[in-house]
Amino acid sequence: MPASEMLAQQPDAVVTTDQVREITPNDFLRITFVPAGVAVTTLNKPGALRAFATATAFYEPPVALKDFPLYSGLVNDDTKTLVAMRCEPLHPEVTDAVLATWPNVFAAIQRDLGIDPKACDGPVNDDDTRAFCFARGFNNDAGDNVPISLAHSLTYAAKAFEGYSPVGSWLKSKYGIFPAFSGLGFSVKDSYYLDAQHPMSTQQILVKSISPEYVLKNVTLKEAGCRCITVAPYEGRANDAMDPEFVRRTGGDGECKAVSRLENLKPR
Repeated sequence: MPASEMLAQQPDAVVTTDQVREITPNDFLRITFVPAGVAVTTLNKPGALRAFATATAFYEPPVALKDFPLYSGLVNDDTKTLVAMRCEPLHPEVTDAVLATWPNVFAAIQRDLGIDPKACDGPVNDDDTRAFCFARGFNNDAGDNVPISLAHSLTYAAKAFEGYSPVGSWLKSKYGIFPAFSGLGFSVKDSYYLDAQHPMSTQQILVKSISPEYVLKNVTLKEAGCRCITVAPYEGRANDAMDPEFVRRTGGDGECKAVSRLENLKPR
């Protein structure tokens, strides 16, 4: 096939990035690994308010399963069952998907909890209200200096993870937000093992901010318009394709359907 025809078949990368960040897409991928026998019926575990997902457009053509989780700050687990979802909600307002930036997260927390702002005026004794008031306290004023504006956002968010913080614990439990979350709208590749023994420099963090990520309401797979597959471990699974079209084609409609194996990865 001539190079011109090959290029014509693939969307311009700049346009794709612009579309999935400036305008929230309505086509998401989410994968997780669970012990055998665990039923998955919602985007995230029961009790969570939000779930992370990435944009399908960034994984067409597909990559190997072993590589896919790295871009979302996760790792492949050959010992557990793969759960792969492709979600295209008929009613986007149900998932309330937003690009995973700190300003969007703070706004989403307020919408999700719906607490009367007057509750922040006096003593706060419960974790939901603490999280609500912390989110409400963020000031998203416009500025003309990018480093200063970013520093304001990141410095404020970092307070949630200083020492033991009830807000930090709440973010982990309800949103799946850990210190590896940058809040820049990109997941940080290879950040799964980020800790005191495996630190990253600012340069590494910025360079590894590759794949756009979103936070969606933790609704049922049916409500989120998800096709879902589960794939038990088998030899060579990590080298097979994490293909969004395969999930759409073979997955259960609003439920997870067991398939025996993924398709072989085709050369790019």
